[in-house]
Amino acid sequence: MATPLPLLERYNTTRNLRRRLGSRAERDFLELGSMTVSDGPLPGGDDFQGDTLNGTYQSTASGNASAAAAIDTGVVNGAIKLDQGDANSGRCDLSWGLHYQAQLKAVYIARFSMSRLSTIKFEIGFTDVISGTDAGAVNVKAASGGIGTWTAEDAVVLCYDTTDDTNLTLMGVKNTTATTSADFDITLSASTYYYFGVALFGGEDDDAMGFVLNADGALIEEQIIEAAITIDDLLTPWLFVQNRDGTAGYMTVDWHRAYQRRTTTL
Repeated sequence: MATPLPLLERYNTTRNLRRRLGSRAERDFLELGSMTVSDGPLPGGDDFQGDTLNGTYQSTASGNASAAAAIDTGVVNGAIKLDQGDANSGRCDLSWGLHYQAQLKAVYIARFSMSRLSTIKFEIGFTDVISGTDAGAVNVKAASGGIGTWTAEDAVVLCYDTTDDTNLTLMGVKNTTATTSADFDITLSASTYYYFGVALFGGEDDDAMGFVLNADGALIEEQIIEAAITIDDLLTPWLFVQNRDGTAGYMTVDWHRAYQRRTTTL
């Protein structure tokens, strides 16, 4: 199986970004090969193998039968489960610290599947507080490309929330001011792995890109939003799942990785 990072690196080369986005991309998102990279939570990401989740992580659960993130034993290649239980609004989240900034071109990719996609909400991206602080970075997603409202003050996430619609939506908030979101034109399937990712361009434009790859690491779709986030605010990679009724559900995370430049200059 192809891994997503080499594909993503090739896809986001300076040449390809210049062709797709214009010459500004050259300064916004340079090739990873030319950077000094800060890589987490473990070098090359985390496959979640073993008996115990690495102590780097922070995870909080709320609601009947919910459970903080933990190794899902007996899964090929390794995985963790974020279990929101069976209570209406039951939830679970995962973060690992405020170490990332948009001006450092931070990228977060997670390969996960959802046990169900009806009456559910999930988020993946970057936010400005660690696990247990916010019950979701997004307060109200708003249907069909609306601006939405936020719990976070600075965040960019891919958000799916059946309270509003069945679109996967790229959303951003910059110092409490929400930007216009961008809906994806894809239909997600339950119990199916995808690579979901958020890339923060930083620089003068403070734009962000969201992308979805299939289970084999091939691009399905990407979207970009502008004026998305404060470039020097401290952020953590973020996963979040929440029930929208009393039906049990969970997120299974097979692998994830976050990386960024160590400095704002090369």
